[in-house]
Amino acid sequence: MAEYIFLSAVFDSPAKLFDKVVRDGDALKEALSDCNESAVHDLLFNFSIGAYHLIDWVRAFRPELDQGPASKVYALLQGSEPLGACRDIANASKHILLDRYKKGNGPTIQAALRRSATAVTSAPNKLPLQPRWRLKIELPSRTIAAEDWVQEVIEEWQRFFDDNRID
Repeated sequence: MAEYIFLSAVFDSPAKLFDKVVRDGDALKEALSDCNESAVHDLLFNFSIGAYHLIDWVRAFRPELDQGPASKVYALLQGSEPLGACRDIANASKHILLDRYKKGNGPTIQAALRRSATAVTSAPNKLPLQPRWRLKIELPSRTIAAEDWVQEVIEEWQRFFDDNRID
């Protein structure tokens, strides 16, 4: 039988991992504001993996929330396009490709990294500014600015933690 070792040196509760997700979200929003492409890629990866894998932490620390057909954890993931996008970005980033038919779930996102140009002006007689861009997440029902998506993910987890008294 396999023996598992719990590594508590990094995080020791879902709340501590959630705090990291919030910090990663704040850093991602700042990188998006600065149009820092390499930081955006790094932080999008970190934020998506942390936000999606909070599910594993909740299941481990609060197994009663993942019991039977009324699983609150399963309902959270299935009912949330923003969290579904975290799942898809995390899995595509780790495994290169998404399996559209794995477990009967197609990807939530259509294109994770869609950039759109934003208007840029410069003062007269000055060199033109570098073109700015905005990252958008395409969900099945809407396209959302990445900054707004980050906020929705954090708010959904905060509600779930509050409703289920996870601390």
